[in-house]
Amino acid sequence: MSQIKFMKSLVVLLSVMMLQGCVDSNMTDLRTFIADAYKDKKPEIDPLPEIEPYQGFEYASAEKSDPFLFGNIVSNRDDEAVVAGKRPDRNRIKEPLEEFPLDALNMVGTLSQKGVPWVIVKTNLGTAHLAQVGNYLGQNDGKITQIYPDEQRVVLEETVADPAGRWITRDVEITIDEQ
Repeated sequence: MSQIKFMKSLVVLLSVMMLQGCVDSNMTDLRTFIADAYKDKKPEIDPLPEIEPYQGFEYASAEKSDPFLFGNIVSNRDDEAVVAGKRPDRNRIKEPLEEFPLDALNMVGTLSQKGVPWVIVKTNLGTAHLAQVGNYLGQNDGKITQIYPDEQRVVLEETVADPAGRWITRDVEITIDEQ
């Protein structure tokens, strides 16, 4: 066993001694290469761009109305979309699917029981829920108005405030999520 260790040590010692002979302690060849390699080359530097002087702008709005006053906010919706007096019912008990925004809900299927269509909705937490016409989904008081089982889609009516603070309704459509 000791002869094997001795032979291994001898091989390592000889290898180190042979490599020592290959090294130039002054590294003169490397130093001359570095000195000669880039002697005549100078880097090209793009000229600095010309800087145009700053020209200030004075905004004089003392005689104009404040665009952020409540009465100055203009809605880009048709007046037909505005539902007068239709506000969300804050006294009703919230349904479980109203805790989630619509982008966290996926429609995964429909079914029908005694002629009544139901929709299967999966949340981003992985739980599945059944809903039918009249149930609420999402955080904008989205009430299910139609379920189309053949087309695999659901229509919601959401009640939201427009920029002017008026309550409007809008239809939102959810289709089946094919993954």
